Amino acid sequence: MIRQTSWIAGAMNIYLVVAFIAIVFLFHRCGGGIETECIRPHRGEIRESFMEPAKTRLANTYPITMPIHGRIGRIELEPGDEVKAGQELVVFDRLPFEQEWEEAKAAVAELEAQIDVQDYNQLEETVRVETEALVDSTSETVKASKAQAEAEQVRSDHAAKEFKRIQALAMDKSVSLSQLDKAQMEAETALIELRKQEFSYASMNAILTAIKLGPRFVEEYLNRKQLQRHVLVHQLVQAKARLVKAEHDLNLASIRSPIDGVVLERRLQGDSLVNAGEQLLLLGNRNELEAIADVLTQDAMRLTPGSEVAMEPAVGFKPLAGKVKRIEPAGFTKLSSLGVEQQRVNVIVELTERPDNLGVGYQLQARFLTGAKNDALIVPRSCVMQSLDQSYYVWKVNDGSLQRQTVTIGLRSDLELEIANGLAEEDAVVLHPDVKMQAGMKIRR
Repeated sequence: MIRQTSWIAGAMNIYLVVAFIAIVFLFHRCGGGIETECIRPHRGEIRESFMEPAKTRLANTYPITMPIHGRIGRIELEPGDEVKAGQELVVFDRLPFEQEWEEAKAAVAELEAQIDVQDYNQLEETVRVETEALVDSTSETVKASKAQAEAEQVRSDHAAKEFKRIQALAMDKSVSLSQLDKAQMEAETALIELRKQEFSYASMNAILTAIKLGPRFVEEYLNRKQLQRHVLVHQLVQAKARLVKAEHDLNLASIRSPIDGVVLERRLQGDSLVNAGEQLLLLGNRNELEAIADVLTQDAMRLTPGSEVAMEPAVGFKPLAGKVKRIEPAGFTKLSSLGVEQQRVNVIVELTERPDNLGVGYQLQARFLTGAKNDALIVPRSCVMQSLDQSYYVWKVNDGSLQRQTVTIGLRSDLELEIANGLAEEDAVVLHPDVKMQAGMKIRR
């Protein structure tokens, strides 16, 4: 057993010696140094960008709601159906609104006719003029009757005085009995005429008083008509307001498309009573299709309205051209997939290309272009390493030895970097540097 172990140990030592001799032989034959791949910087175009997920949406949507409580028919439109501006979208039961409008219209016409009747005062004015003329003529008649009564009073007094004188003479037998009878008759006749005239005066005065009530009655009647007119005017204002509301409701009982576009959603089937405000349809115009992406605020600061954007629908599809339309002024906090809080802001992208198969709410990848150069000095990203002080460097090959060269980075693409300072086109740099590399090490290419 001891002999077998010694034999194995001897064999292993011989194998190690042979291997060491072979390595030394190969090293000297190849000239020494580590083998690596080197490249030279080249000039060309570089485009700096960053990518964020985005979603399509419409810049404006048009919800079609029930304008007023009422009954509608079945909604035949389906999502995706095209509509024209002014097209009737829903069949509305307009009969109740038409009846209400007709009734309100008739009420207004009736009140206007009543006001016209109240404004017609020609008959009353004629009566007032005639009664005023009758008052004037009757007043003159009363004055004449009064004058005649006063004259009859004088005549009656004279006849009574004459009778008393004849009566005194008759007692002295100075006059005959026939003269006395005549004087008595004249006195009584004058008194009777006086009483008749007084009665006539009183009657005419009463008639005048009654006639004077005519113009006053006409005036009171006209005043009453004016008050009734004021009431009718107020009723007319209310009736016109009801007519305006009825007409407004009738106009609302017609649901038409405000745009040329398509139906995005149908919320109700219809054929039922629907309350005012309930949403029936959602319309939109596909020509207003845009995209929205939330980007890091530090990336958003590198964008301006008009910045170029390439929208990538999926792998293998041609990117769609777009540009930044608007950067919203307020940012928000969002958790990343790793649970890290990030400050982001919404960026609205205007699509200059809109394929027919691109719809609303579709997921896209938005590549935002932040810079581009046509004649930049470019190296692959794998060439550049970063030190602890955040500076960048490459391993430049100088006479077969490695030399650490600090560089300044310009624009950055996904695979390449622009070298703003530190290298020239004729320099050779290591394509895939190793952290174990050190300055002065020999390399073989």
